[in-house]
Amino acid sequence: MSYPVWDVEDVMFDVEEEVLQEVESYTYDYNARETFVTGSGKTKRCDAKDAYIFWVIKCVATERYAHEAYSTDFGVEFLKILRQNYPRSITESEIRRSIKEALHVDNRTVNVTNFRFEWRVDECYITFDVESVYGIDTVTVQKGGYLSGRIN
Repeated sequence: MSYPVWDVEDVMFDVEEEVLQEVESYTYDYNARETFVTGSGKTKRCDAKDAYIFWVIKCVATERYAHEAYSTDFGVEFLKILRQNYPRSITESEIRRSIKEALHVDNRTVNVTNFRFEWRVDECYITFDVESVYGIDTVTVQKGGYLSGRIN
């Protein structure tokens, strides 16, 4: 039996390449947990890369499905995974999966790798590398504990 053969040009017609829209945001002071304000009371703008990193941190620090203001694609299922009482290795694997899934919603995300977990009593520090169209950055987010969502 013989199968038909097509040239790629015949099948792929008028394919538009998606262009990333450059975004700006306000500079965030992670230690003070608020938007950076100058001495004269003005907020400071940041570039597209810093805005993306802020989005990454906010996405990972937010519990998925916990806030109606966010879509169901935004956030990580950290508490849901912890409540399953899986062994540590499976818990970390599921958290890793949830973070990757959440960050790949944004087409600027290329890859999320090199996860490290540090568990302390009721807190977990999650460090990972996020590769984006802007380069590779290392991000650490604290989940659980009194300061849940704190960014280092």
